Amino acid sequence: MNVVNLYSFVEICISMELKDIVSVTGMPGLHKIVGQNKTGLILESLTDGKKFSTNPRQRVSILSDISMFEEDGEVRLAQVFKNIKALEEAGTTIPDGKAETDEARDFMSKALPNYDRERVYPSDMKKLFAWYHVLSDKLDFATLDQEESEESTEEEKAAAPAKATKTSDKPKAAAKVKTPTKTASGVKSKTSTPRKMGS
Repeated sequence: MNVVNLYSFVEICISMELKDIVSVTGMPGLHKIVGQNKTGLILESLTDGKKFSTNPRQRVSILSDISMFEEDGEVRLAQVFKNIKALEEAGTTIPDGKAETDEARDFMSKALPNYDRERVYPSDMKKLFAWYHVLSDKLDFATLDQEESEESTEEEKAAAPAKATKTSDKPKAAAKVKTPTKTASGVKSKTSTPRKMGS
């Protein structure tokens, strides 16, 4: 790799954000969104740099939309990554995707002490660790809070018109209670809310 290509690579890595990175069901690793075509997205593997297109049957999850379950709510993946980064900088060894279950749970208790023990499985933890190792030298962790703040602002702006709309004076029928759907792995999935990583 010559000097020019090296600088280009560093620039790409620094500018990468969670909203640009996806996980594709049935495919290992993480991928960066580099374009779009008629059938889906054009992705580039963060592992080997190979590019490919998705199809409508594949489930694509954007990392900025993923959250993890806590006992009293949920936390965005960005914050979990920052917690892991802080532990690494303090000298703690980060498990990899092949960690033993007890090791994974022990580390998870440090990275996210209040994580939901019933809905966050060891397989989720190992996937989290594997993702972190892939992204550790590609993300600017100092800007993750800024990404979260910008996304929250956009969500608040989108919700504002709905709150300002006047309700009808006509009596309404009792609202039906609809429970969130769950996949076989326990991941709560809604089209209008972030995907929950806690399967």
